[in-house]
Amino acid sequence: MTYLFGPVPSRRLGRSLGVDLIPRKTCPYDCVYCEVGPTTRQTLKRFEYQAEAIIRELAAYLRGSAAALDFITLAGSGEPTLNLGIGRIIAAVKEITDTPVAILTNGALLHHPEVRRDLAHADVILPSLDSAIEATWRAMDRPLPGMTLSQMIGGLEALRREYRGRIWLEIMILKGWNDSREELSALRRVIEKVAPDQVQLNTAVRPVVEDAAQPLSEEEMQAVADFLGEGAEVIASSPRPANAETAVSDARFIEMLARRPMTAADVAEVLGLPLELVQGRLERLCTSGLICHTLHQKQDFYYGQFNS
Repeated sequence: MTYLFGPVPSRRLGRSLGVDLIPRKTCPYDCVYCEVGPTTRQTLKRFEYQAEAIIRELAAYLRGSAAALDFITLAGSGEPTLNLGIGRIIAAVKEITDTPVAILTNGALLHHPEVRRDLAHADVILPSLDSAIEATWRAMDRPLPGMTLSQMIGGLEALRREYRGRIWLEIMILKGWNDSREELSALRRVIEKVAPDQVQLNTAVRPVVEDAAQPLSEEEMQAVADFLGEGAEVIASSPRPANAETAVSDARFIEMLARRPMTAADVAEVLGLPLELVQGRLERLCTSGLICHTLHQKQDFYYGQFNS
């Protein structure tokens, strides 16, 4: 598969089929906590990218797969709203399947009316907001010059006014960056204005671009959720998928790990395989030089060549 990945058990979206809408690491931001590496093409300019090919691959997959899906998630290793064809892709998905469509976006382009129109028929939009204080937002997300936090928040408010689907706002909380009372109070004020259906709190649990991007403990994350109030929740681990795959090729392992770093437990959960079998396979692939291994936050992570 060129543009599809998964299905994977998402902490937010259940069993989700990912659709990569953009060339790798093409984004308006260069976030310190990104798990798929530094941005190599930083841009705000939207462009056409393989919409028809993506639709064909998705249609072929859905015709040939009996696997139950909770969502089809338009995302990838860059910012999906940069793709001028995203509206056509959403429309095509709606014609092919009844499976709900989710959009993972950093929200950087939501102040453009045409972007909001393109996303109008998605079932769930999951934008990000990491800080409501300009200096912190710039330090964490490292946006292109000329971008402003007020513009980005204005896009979220406009989306809430116009969009009839669900908005699940994700906030990445990093120790010493945006976890102070001042930061959280500012976030709470913006959350009240945007009024998302859910506020989902994440932290740097995977290897990230900058070592300074450190996670909070479970107890600290829950305290943040309590402070932000009703509707805020710490994203929990996903359940094991019911329809487990029993035979998985090395290529499947390598393709998954080229997308983002994963622990052996993550891989076992995605593929529905026994942890012992997965650990043995990962060790063999590492020894063969087909994947790599690193220790992060006292956990073993495996990754493919694109993350090296």
